[in-house]
Amino acid sequence: MPARAAPAAPCPSLAEVRAGIDRIDREIVRLLVERQGYVRQAARLKERRADVIVPERIEEIAARVRALAEAEGGDPDLVERIFRALVQSYIDFEFAEWDRRRTPGEPG
Repeated sequence: MPARAAPAAPCPSLAEVRAGIDRIDREIVRLLVERQGYVRQAARLKERRADVIVPERIEEIAARVRALAEAEGGDPDLVERIFRALVQSYIDFEFAEWDRRRTPGEPG
């Protein structure tokens, strides 16, 4: 299992707290864009639009991130809510990609 996340560094000012959050946000965005690339590939590989939503996979992700949050000392309910919103956003993106690839007259 990977090393636990480093605890938030003590910050004597709100400016330092915000700087820490901004640093983390930059990394999160980089990872979200990487995830988007994989979702785009999934849309290309799925033959039917109905295959975009796989309820068992969503529940598998929820269970996995809850366990990861607990192992990291985080709030599993919070992390699950965030991931469910994240997954739904990527499902919406994947539907759009699936539709775009199959629109007559457009490359895909």
